[in-house]
Amino acid sequence: MDDDIIIKRIQDGDVDAYALLVRKYHRNLLAFIFRIVRDPHLAEDIGQEVFLNVYKELPRFDLSRGTPFPAWLCIVARNQCISELRKQGRMELVPVEQFYQLAAGGETAEAALIRREDHEALAATLAELPEPFQSTILMSLQGATLDDIARSCGVPQATVKTRLFRAKEKIKLLLKEHFGGVGHERRI
Repeated sequence: MDDDIIIKRIQDGDVDAYALLVRKYHRNLLAFIFRIVRDPHLAEDIGQEVFLNVYKELPRFDLSRGTPFPAWLCIVARNQCISELRKQGRMELVPVEQFYQLAAGGETAEAALIRREDHEALAATLAELPEPFQSTILMSLQGATLDDIARSCGVPQATVKTRLFRAKEKIKLLLKEHFGGVGHERRI
């Protein structure tokens, strides 16, 4: 069933229709959140908060604006993740056991730290992208096809390709600024 039809049913008072949206997006939403917070328990908690907040906001969700529900859901989730990470503080200590595991796996602690910093820089860069580029690149990173993204956003595939190209160019520029223009942007 089409998201717009489900949302309209919810806005008309059909409380049970919300379960359809939750079932449809629950797995992908948790995967999206986990990529940001890297903690399965925290991802589950944030996911519940996101679905609760979305349920409260759906009566005001304007279908005529053309905002695709999955893009809006990702934006709400990303904002909730950022709020939660700010509450907890961004500093995360890596337990000693993880360094032993890394060494056993062939990756040095230094390589793991660099990989983690790169990941955090990319996550911060993605958060800086303006809409609609952010939602388009996030859907692409989640494995959505061009056709899926085009249908979800209600635009032609050519527009999706253009948005992805421009998003990647902006990411390169932001990463270059973040790393001081030392060539890390080639790793995208």
